[in-house]
Amino acid sequence: MVVGVPTPLDSPMNGPARRTALELPFYRHVPGLTPHPVKHPEGHSYGLTEPSSQAGALGLPRVWRLSEDYLYGVDLFNLAYFWEAHEAWEAAWHAVGHHSTVGQFLQGLIQTAAALLKRHLQVDRGALSLLNKAGRRLDSVQRSAGPRQTYMGLELPPWRETARQYVLREAEQFPFIRLPD
Repeated sequence: MVVGVPTPLDSPMNGPARRTALELPFYRHVPGLTPHPVKHPEGHSYGLTEPSSQAGALGLPRVWRLSEDYLYGVDLFNLAYFWEAHEAWEAAWHAVGHHSTVGQFLQGLIQTAAALLKRHLQVDRGALSLLNKAGRRLDSVQRSAGPRQTYMGLELPPWRETARQYVLREAEQFPFIRLPD
């Protein structure tokens, strides 16, 4: 890949099964390559009303298995729709409150998705900066998650380490979000 020339994102291989049946956008947004999904008339979400996640955020973190917003964000992330995953989680993040544990968790996921997009764009300093910000948020979530350090189905320590290695290009294993059934 030539630095400075955006390329399309491909779906990672061997990911987990999808958690929702919601339709996927017809392209993965890559800044500088694809139309802005919301602002450009050719964007995949142009003219759509922004989702309100009040209902999708009710009961989090307890009933995460029923939160379509959370699970759709997981699907999008696992299929390398990083910008779109951010959008799916953002409405729930606003609904639960930015400083709540759930809010910190969702913001950590959002920042990790943004770090992976920056990695793809070869903006390595930006990717590392976002990963570090995500790490600070997820540290507090991990402390409150109990001895297993699992939150909303995600085993935080191994996932965070895989994401770190991937962003730093120490390993090519994609940091899939794998949730129990």
